[in-house]
Amino acid sequence: MTRRFLLWAALAGSLALAATSPAQATIYDRFDFSFDESFEDQLCGIDVHVDSSGRGAIVFRAGKHELDTAFLGHENLDVSDTVTNLANGESFTIERTFRDGDVSGVHVEGNIFEFTAVHAGTERVIDGDGTVVLRDSGAIRTTYTFDTLGDSQPGGIFLEGTDRISGPHPLFEQSEDAFCAMVHDLIG
Repeated sequence: MTRRFLLWAALAGSLALAATSPAQATIYDRFDFSFDESFEDQLCGIDVHVDSSGRGAIVFRAGKHELDTAFLGHENLDVSDTVTNLANGESFTIERTFRDGDVSGVHVEGNIFEFTAVHAGTERVIDGDGTVVLRDSGAIRTTYTFDTLGDSQPGGIFLEGTDRISGPHPLFEQSEDAFCAMVHDLIG
């Protein structure tokens, strides 16, 4: 489990939804969710206990006319993970608040579309004393091509994409070695 993996997993889940412009879309599905879970894992070679909680909402909109095989996704997500070293009881928390949304879609040909998605929010690493030790904020704007498979269902195949990053993102840009060094400083 790495921080970069968790961020990319969240972003990939949002990007897995093909998009269309909101003016040409109707609600296909909406669901709200919340979770509270605890589990034991290993993080950067340390045996840890993780208390994770979150809540959010996801809305899918179906395209119309020439965009009828495309879907627009929007997601609001608030998550908190408290990681505790099982050997010494030291802990830290990662808090995330994200707003993801597909903001535009253009039909390229056949079932291929070019979409733009924005992943915006904040992420904070807080030590066991309540001090913020690292903070990400800003947005990642992704332009990507997507094959909707022409089946009029959400999902499809991500073909390629490019990101434009704005704002400070030290967690996102951190190497796995640097992330693990931070973890060892906080709870090692």
